[in-house]
Amino acid sequence: PALPNLLRLRIGAVRGLRRSGTKPFCVVRARGVALLTTIGTLVGGAEGSGGEWVFDAEMLLRVSDPSTVLHVCVYSSVGRDQLLGQWVLTLKYLVTQPDYCKHAPPLTRSRDGSISGTFYLSDAKLRGSAVRALGPSELGKGFSGEVDMRLHWMHAAGLPPPPPPKRRTAMEQLNENSGETALRLGNVRELRTALSSLPLRLSCGEVAFRDVSVGIKDLFTGYKGDIEMDLRDELANCRSTSSRDRLYEDRAEEVTDVVNMKDLFLHPVAAKDGSGLDLTAFLDGLLFDQLVPEALKEVFGTGLGGQAIGQILGGVAARSAEWARGVRRGFVSSGQGRNIPRVSPKAVL
Repeated sequence: PALPNLLRLRIGAVRGLRRSGTKPFCVVRARGVALLTTIGTLVGGAEGSGGEWVFDAEMLLRVSDPSTVLHVCVYSSVGRDQLLGQWVLTLKYLVTQPDYCKHAPPLTRSRDGSISGTFYLSDAKLRGSAVRALGPSELGKGFSGEVDMRLHWMHAAGLPPPPPPKRRTAMEQLNENSGETALRLGNVRELRTALSSLPLRLSCGEVAFRDVSVGIKDLFTGYKGDIEMDLRDELANCRSTSSRDRLYEDRAEEVTDVVNMKDLFLHPVAAKDGSGLDLTAFLDGLLFDQLVPEALKEVFGTGLGGQAIGQILGGVAARSAEWARGVRRGFVSSGQGRNIPRVSPKAVL
């Protein structure tokens, strides 16, 4: 059978929002595309006390990658577009396991492969959003309302090919992947609790990495052709092909190279009595306390990347490690709705 290439999503109603004076609207995100509904219509109850807001909005998203994370958010249109609730699903589960998401049982599955039902919204910290210890129908303290939806990931034979992808640097692609990973993992504190509860105890002696080569080319060369554009005038004045090649190679070497690390040593990781640690403590001690900072120091402590680049990426890595260790008090979704482009929800993107 042909692979799915179009997601049809209908948002019926939202209810159970805890905050009054909200006048909510919904945002659906997937791979850099954001589609918005208009403000819902209050049809039952009162604001902030379980009132029901009707949207009856259909959205079409051109998407074929099963690893795409679908992110449905409900915002308040009052003030700074505060996030009221959110729901997350990796698209592959629409085909393989539709109930692997936060929902009120039972979900209805139609013959055409669509699913419909009531789905639970988690809070801004994603508490209870992941299907782990709480299961698919419980959010604990993170419950922030519910949304009625119908989702159908289908193949549309007459759908024209997608437009050319937007040019993105390697860093931009890494940022997108990191954002989707954060949504899949859910609340940091809950993730660490789940990992710590696994019946695993780990320890290690001294770890040595020898003769490691780290290629950093793709991080700094930008888009394909940027170097050629930068050197356009100089290359035009070169009289021979060999001099053009040499000029290009010299400039490329300024912004890209391979860093070779002869030896990188990590200290032993174990409990004080030499016994094993739970998974989170072991990863903290080996990766985030040692490997990440030492590798960054080796790679960007040289003249290749420059001190400025080292500081920028060092800050990115530090925030990533901080996130993974749960130092931050949960994940707060980025983008509060103000800078979201106002795109027609019925457009096919």
